[in-house]
Amino acid sequence: MGETLASLRRLQEAERQLAELREVEEKHRRQVRICQRNISKSDEMIQSKKADLRQQQMAVDRLELDLKTREQVLVKHREALNRARTNKEYATILTVINTEKVDQSKLESQELKLMGQIDEVRAEIQKIESEKGAVRERLEEAERRLQGYLDKVADRFKSAQEARQAAAESLSPVALSTFERVAERHDGLALAPIVRLHPKRDEFACGGCNMKVTLEIINALQSRDEAQSCSACGRLLYMED
Repeated sequence: MGETLASLRRLQEAERQLAELREVEEKHRRQVRICQRNISKSDEMIQSKKADLRQQQMAVDRLELDLKTREQVLVKHREALNRARTNKEYATILTVINTEKVDQSKLESQELKLMGQIDEVRAEIQKIESEKGAVRERLEEAERRLQGYLDKVADRFKSAQEARQAAAESLSPVALSTFERVAERHDGLALAPIVRLHPKRDEFACGGCNMKVTLEIINALQSRDEAQSCSACGRLLYMED
């Protein structure tokens, strides 16, 4: 195997190691993001509930003011009732007082209902806060696991990066560009081994897509130090020594 193909294989191996390390890292980061999104959702729900709470409290305050005003009116009506001189005047004022009491009773019922709703919203906010606290603990644990993993593989990651850089620098710009283009198409797996289909016959296939490889490509790989592509999947082919 020539130096170009050997460098391509070293580059592929370094890419594979980096991909494995990054895959595990991404799993840890995904858990962190999930917890962060859940906390953000909790914050949004809490803000929405608090806005509802403010609106309901304002409604209660308006009812309280209305009830106080009506109570003052009732006091005046009772005073007028005491000053009534005729039965007709007495009956008229009494009717007004009874009507005011009915309206006041309705307002008090509305106030009690709103206060019950306020208690429910406060309980919901408390529940969300409690759930948020549990998620925050999971977030902290996920962040510790992520950092622990990064610390654990720091040397392996650095070594793989250095190996990748060294292999890339040993390749021509054209070979490196070809490798990167093919790797992008095949999830980082730019190279594929050639597989012999029969021990006694010169029949070969691409180890990436299992399509047959011509003898012309086999001869080119054995005689020239340059990458050959699979005509079916486009991967760069190599033969084991």
